[in-house]
Amino acid sequence: MNDRGEPGAAGQRQDDDTWLTACAAPGRRWFVLSGTFRTLETLFTITRWGALAWTAQAVMDRPTAHETRGLVAFAVTSALVVGAGWTAGTLAERGARAVATGLRQRLTGALLPATGRISETGPAEAAWAMVDLADDVADYHAQAAPLSRSAPLSMAAVLVATAAAHWPAAIVLLLTTALLPLNMRLAGLFAQQGADRQSAATRNLNAVVLDSFRGMRTLRELGAAGRRGRTLTTAAERLTKTTMSVLRRAFLSGMIMDVVITFSIAVNATYIGLSLLGYVHVPHAPRLDLFTGLLVLLACPMYFAPMRARAAAFHQRERAGVAAGVLRDIVEDTPAPVPPAARPQLTEPVGVSLDAVRFRHRGADHDTVDADAEFPPGSWTAITGASGSGKSTLLSLIAGLRRPSAGAVQWRTSSAGQAPVLGGSAWVGQQTVLLDATVRDNIRLGRPDATERQIRRAVDAAGLSTVIDGLPAGLNTRLGEGGWGVSTGEARRIAIARAFLSGARLWLLDEPTAHLDADSERAVVEALRRATDGCTVVIATHSFTLASASDTVLAIDGGRLRGLRAVTAR
Repeated sequence: MNDRGEPGAAGQRQDDDTWLTACAAPGRRWFVLSGTFRTLETLFTITRWGALAWTAQAVMDRPTAHETRGLVAFAVTSALVVGAGWTAGTLAERGARAVATGLRQRLTGALLPATGRISETGPAEAAWAMVDLADDVADYHAQAAPLSRSAPLSMAAVLVATAAAHWPAAIVLLLTTALLPLNMRLAGLFAQQGADRQSAATRNLNAVVLDSFRGMRTLRELGAAGRRGRTLTTAAERLTKTTMSVLRRAFLSGMIMDVVITFSIAVNATYIGLSLLGYVHVPHAPRLDLFTGLLVLLACPMYFAPMRARAAAFHQRERAGVAAGVLRDIVEDTPAPVPPAARPQLTEPVGVSLDAVRFRHRGADHDTVDADAEFPPGSWTAITGASGSGKSTLLSLIAGLRRPSAGAVQWRTSSAGQAPVLGGSAWVGQQTVLLDATVRDNIRLGRPDATERQIRRAVDAAGLSTVIDGLPAGLNTRLGEGGWGVSTGEARRIAIARAFLSGARLWLLDEPTAHLDADSERAVVEALRRATDGCTVVIATHSFTLASASDTVLAIDGGRLRGLRAVTAR
């Protein structure tokens, strides 16, 4: 079972933990150095407290006062403590940056693979993984990796120093240490369930926020903004509740550990106080004076400091473990690489053949697409169907953005046939991306080395000449944030000009006239007519205007493609 909440989730969690551990590799060198300096910080701190205790004893023993030397030693060791701590923190941060950078590079390769194939990860989850989850994993390693190296050495150093000063105090520390692993295990169990719930609530809120912003115009037009606001509020409140639950669990486990640590320090403090007053004496124990007692009291909290940090790391680990599960799913879902292939000849139209093509999303129990069809060279084919019926998925299979689960997609010319070539077709969708750049630069995306004459031909083919003439600086008018605005229909025609400039002879159009009024739709259809003269065009659409302008109309229902109408001439 894949669900982390099912019985089979134990193996999944173990795999995630292994993957989480491997993520530390880019920063391991920095973490090792950071752990070394953390250990040095402990040794310098022991020396500092020894200097302070010696100074206090010297003040009491007036005839042999050496308080000046003690204060100098205290100042020097304090500077060493600060320097070692700062260096350790800086090295850990550098290691965290290396881990986060490595994860983001892997995510970039998965979400935007060099093969050009589509990742099935949604934009909300992709943004969450890239921005937050990579940092969760990096922060955990920055905390836990140096600690795993320094904690045993630091605790051993404090215990040895305490035993050398007064061994009964070291025995008290050892006895109370036995209670801490159980508390840390409880802390981990508390944190695990809470982290899973918090992750689910965060993912839900991210999706709701992204969908709300993306569909804000539609929500306002339908008068549904208020209802969507309540949905957003509910998702935010759910995240708040789960976050507070995690904090309560962390506070409870931390409180239990504080009780154990406070008890140990109190026992040692009581013993030392009674021994200095002469009420208690352990047989065969060395004499206890102010120097020894003060050193032991100052060293006790140092002994438990690494254990406190390990307890905090338990909570961080569960958060990082959830993050690792999500990141691993994204990275391992990277589409398989595709061997390079030559583009088809652009001087002739490209026909498309779908031979028993099936496509099923990972984890789905049914096919999204089930198609057998031929799209002749130079034809216009409209594919109609309800939203979610598989139209866009079918276009992505034809473009080579996805690989079919079964069957074969072939591009055919008069001379040869081959599998789809990434970048060999032109794609125009309902969401036109306009960069914060000039109109010329936006059009030139279709062909970066295009000449001015070629750009003008693309403008004419897309019916943009009148639009360009009306802009303040013509083709040099800046679009986007802080620039000039264009209508949705004009943006679509810029996309058509961009596609025309690419020189592709196979055009795939995904709802190219969606959300346009009648006049704008008519203008876009006319632009497509001019730009695709002699090209093969496959259109996924709900538009009657586009369907009636096509040679062939196919319907897709539940992923199955069937014919509706065929026309011999346009």
